[in-house]
Amino acid sequence: MKTTAIATVALGLAGGITLFAMQPTPATAQGTLKAMSVVASHEGNVLYPQLSPDGTQIAYEVNYPAEKRTELWMVGWSGRSTSGSPVQLVPETVGKSSRYGAGKRIVHEFAWAHKGDHSYAYTISDASGSQDIYIDNWSQMISTPGSANKNATWDPNGSRFVFSSGRSGNGDLYMWDAGQELQLTFDEANGELYPRFDNSGNKVAFVRAGKSGSHIYVLDVNMFSAVPLVQFDGADSTRPVFSPDGSKIAFFSNRGNSSVLDFSLWVTPSQPGGNTSKIGKLVKLPSKGGAAWTPDGKGLVAVKNDADAGDPLCIFPIDGGTPNCLATGTRNNRDPYLRVVDGTWRLIYTAQDAAGDSEKTWLKMYVYDIPR
Repeated sequence: MKTTAIATVALGLAGGITLFAMQPTPATAQGTLKAMSVVASHEGNVLYPQLSPDGTQIAYEVNYPAEKRTELWMVGWSGRSTSGSPVQLVPETVGKSSRYGAGKRIVHEFAWAHKGDHSYAYTISDASGSQDIYIDNWSQMISTPGSANKNATWDPNGSRFVFSSGRSGNGDLYMWDAGQELQLTFDEANGELYPRFDNSGNKVAFVRAGKSGSHIYVLDVNMFSAVPLVQFDGADSTRPVFSPDGSKIAFFSNRGNSSVLDFSLWVTPSQPGGNTSKIGKLVKLPSKGGAAWTPDGKGLVAVKNDADAGDPLCIFPIDGGTPNCLATGTRNNRDPYLRVVDGTWRLIYTAQDAAGDSEKTWLKMYVYDIPR
């Protein structure tokens, strides 16, 4: 099984692409350095950009709301801009066109591998809602008819990943390793979701969801043991992400908010018994993934839920100090992704438009270097 790379050469395709901006263009005409638009004019919303470990490619989703369809794209990356022609990622579908044909197909949840024979994995959903995981350079897919296989997270130090599967009931975590699938959790009453490795490759933070709410747990993948970290009864906590040194976990929770749809940003020690603290009062959930840790582990980048201010991107200090909202010059910001590039904190994210634009557009991709 191979990934079919479909290069975009036509202009004006319905529901497709009209133009790609291969060189960055300023989001504002003057002043200090603002965010730069790097990929433009999909006739849909660009979401969840993910830079490859070596920094040479970037993957992202394009969602077409009216068609209830999501595509996955990849393009070369150099410095602060894209390079080469974008390609659409579609699994080889010989003999399976009825499952993975056009229509409401959803290809999403891209996850880069860090080393080994496989470069990435992603999830593909068919019209019935079944979800399979495609793995680069592997002859099969992780597929259990009628159930969801999703949320792949790669071990930073090996060619294996943990994922969530509904094959055993509400959902458990499994490890994929060289084609073998090992069940890691066994909980008949709850579902396990949103796993995320720490940098050591020994622990996975995840969400256990049930009638009492959604809670944060940590799993030792070598000992097959999971311990609870955050249990806010009656509330939902979600999208855990380890700090760079593995000592803390950031997550979102609706605890104490007036609506179950309103989430705050929290931090907790990665060992049980520590002090859990709210560091951002109201923030926007990203379309996928979690908040972005700063490389020094002292803050998190998330979108402040403030429509009047354009939903700005802010750095929230983990000590609960005043957030530093970034002067990106863009509005309706989403999905921050942060990497160090040549000593620069480079932020890649999506936004609807630049301040001063007279008409709102689709969400596009932007890049911004955080001043330090």
